[in-house]
Amino acid sequence: MKKIILTNLCYLGWLFSYLQAQQVDHQAVLLLDRMSDLLGELKSCQFHVFTSQDEWVEDKGLTKAFRSHEVYMVGPDKMHIRTESKEGQLGIWHHGDLLLFYNLTTNQYGFIETPENIPDAIDFVNQEYDIEFPAADFFYPAFTDDLIETHHTISYMGLVKLEGKQAHHIVAYGEETNVQIWFSNDTFTLPLRYVIHDLQSSHTLQFEGVFSNWVLNPDLPDAIFDFTVPETATRMQILSKSSTYSNEN
Repeated sequence: MKKIILTNLCYLGWLFSYLQAQQVDHQAVLLLDRMSDLLGELKSCQFHVFTSQDEWVEDKGLTKAFRSHEVYMVGPDKMHIRTESKEGQLGIWHHGDLLLFYNLTTNQYGFIETPENIPDAIDFVNQEYDIEFPAADFFYPAFTDDLIETHHTISYMGLVKLEGKQAHHIVAYGEETNVQIWFSNDTFTLPLRYVIHDLQSSHTLQFEGVFSNWVLNPDLPDAIFDFTVPETATRMQILSKSSTYSNEN
């Protein structure tokens, strides 16, 4: 028993020193956990997120791409995203173990077999196909732990005014990225905005998202998560990063 107590005390001492060395603000962690827990307990949600992304274009320099996303989710396995950008309109449907893409502008479609759970499906598609989803990180159960693991400084910057609302402001600084998150100072602590700077890129690229129109636990019909491909549509080749295999017939 004495050995166990001493071991636990040593571990707590190491953990305290580790967190001190990381400069992790306890209040920031509590608020991040609260936000993550609330999102994780939702049965369904819908929201809009407007994103901007820096892109380096050879012979032109740094440019910014803007996209507008309408997102609908019903746990554990239904998701629909409609994206608009200067390239056109894209629809994404996830229902069960299938993720379907349909480009409304070019009348092309493709699909990927995925895990059924939404976070697992997003993670799989990102790792295997390098496809990213708007604001997906906020819906991972281990969001706070991942942020602590990859950033040596996490600071609570206090309350600020954002679009006329009081918002908590948190900054996470690491070797690869600098992340800023703003979320509402109310009962629900919902994400309002994020800014990410890629510190590994030679041009320090910035990625930003602004949330609006949150609806919690809406009664969404199953029909919006199913999509029938038009007969005139052509099939896209979707290649994984680890293989040259195409799932095109």
